[in-house]
Amino acid sequence: MTSAQRPVASIHVLTWNSAELVEDAVTSALAQTVGPVEVLVCDNASRDGTPWRVDRAFGGRVQVVCYEKNTGYAEGHNRAIAITSAPFVVALNPDVRLSPTFLERALPAFDDPRVGIVAGRLVRADGTTIDSTGQFLARSRRPIDRGFGLPPDPARDVAGPVLGACGAAAVYRRAMIEDVADDGAFFDEDFFAYYEDLEVAWRAWRAGWKAVHVPDAEAVHLRGGGERRGRFGMMFDRPTPVLAHIVKNRYLTMLRHDRLPALLVDLPFVAAREFAQWGLLLATRPSVLGELWRLRETFRRAWRKRRSDRGRRGAWGAWRHDVPLRGVWRAPALRGATP
Repeated sequence: MTSAQRPVASIHVLTWNSAELVEDAVTSALAQTVGPVEVLVCDNASRDGTPWRVDRAFGGRVQVVCYEKNTGYAEGHNRAIAITSAPFVVALNPDVRLSPTFLERALPAFDDPRVGIVAGRLVRADGTTIDSTGQFLARSRRPIDRGFGLPPDPARDVAGPVLGACGAAAVYRRAMIEDVADDGAFFDEDFFAYYEDLEVAWRAWRAGWKAVHVPDAEAVHLRGGGERRGRFGMMFDRPTPVLAHIVKNRYLTMLRHDRLPALLVDLPFVAAREFAQWGLLLATRPSVLGELWRLRETFRRAWRKRRSDRGRRGAWGAWRHDVPLRGVWRAPALRGATP
């Protein structure tokens, strides 16, 4: 393959029982106005014929990789990253439809050699409600997708630094992936799914990489395939094992990256979320406690990773040991965006 034929980006669509959604996602990936791009559909042991549906619709234009079990978001994307080589990687959910110019608008941001993550402008199916204009860290230590559920706001949706990108449609520089990976794994496979986009963003920030929002890189995110929120929000509608991963992964992120002085400053916000979350869990889903106990070894591994991070160095020098600015921003200022 000549250099002119090598893909400029690898788009990885991770599926699990996504037959009703995946064709539109793949069609949007193949329709990019820059290229060539390679498109992989990596299937997590679907039972609804997802791989067959993709192969029938797209044939040799798309590589279909079938995993032997449901590996979750983290391991599923790690496997895809390992078998591709393009300089940029797009992690794509099957319920996302990229605009044809998504990559054309996003890739110029990487002209800055320190930019490792690009977050586009994700909107809901109505075409106007914002789903994400970049990800930030709440003072309660939950991920904030800026603008989530709100109408467009020109004062908020401007190009500039963010902490990370929503994992439904995130663009990563492969050099950054390799720089911050843990023994070759970019996403932490102890997470399985949820919070992994925030964790890698925090890790990349500590390593000196930057993340930026490009509002002209647009995509539609159906958010959970269009599912509706229940009485206590979408989180509490999940099956118990999935809900346990959401709870666990918040703690794994904090255990690896947070700092005691920052936690003490933000204690009212952290404590308020703890009381609210555990009040609902104990009232509606006490079985989560058993799941967390079953997953207890992941906390020990997070602590070991924290210790190994102490002397870690990367492309931009020693990893930093402070905590990114917390809260919600209308303007694109992110303290320490350039270490």
